[in-house]
Amino acid sequence: MAVAISRFPAYLTLVGRSGANGPSRSASSPLVLREVLRPAQRDPLCGVATRHALLERLETIGSLAPAAALSFVLIKVDGIAAVNRDHGLRAGDYVLRAVADLITAYSRATDTVGRLAGASFGVVLQGTGSTGASSAAARLSFYLGQLAVDGRAVSARVTVATGKGINAETLLDAAFDSLDDCG
Repeated sequence: MAVAISRFPAYLTLVGRSGANGPSRSASSPLVLREVLRPAQRDPLCGVATRHALLERLETIGSLAPAAALSFVLIKVDGIAAVNRDHGLRAGDYVLRAVADLITAYSRATDTVGRLAGASFGVVLQGTGSTGASSAAARLSFYLGQLAVDGRAVSARVTVATGKGINAETLLDAAFDSLDDCG
């Protein structure tokens, strides 16, 4: 009996850094796996998954592997309204894009990053239990704490909810509840 084992999930596409001549491969730009999103699934401002696409992904992973570990990281950027008021909407949009880029850069290729609403982002951590999810949340919190735009630090709160695939529907609520509890 032969068994085929794939190293990466089949829903991912191999992509590299894009240059003037399209995707390139060199020693300084390792290839990265990223889920391919249709235009309707991509947030037009930040380039990450929309709320609907992110929650659909969470539900799909949960239904495909109900007994597997599954986690959800919630990131809430504070002070965007003040940035918009003091510096205009373009400045606020710039901050949101910078945050989305940073979250994407420090997430694994198998994670799904999306914008939930306004200044809230989420990351679906497929196959990740409490230890890995805590590590991912700490890493994101650290790097978001280092992010500054126009000399002003970006304030972001990061929380995580962990469970099994069968708990997929409750992970988002648990993350929001945890965020409310901490501030």
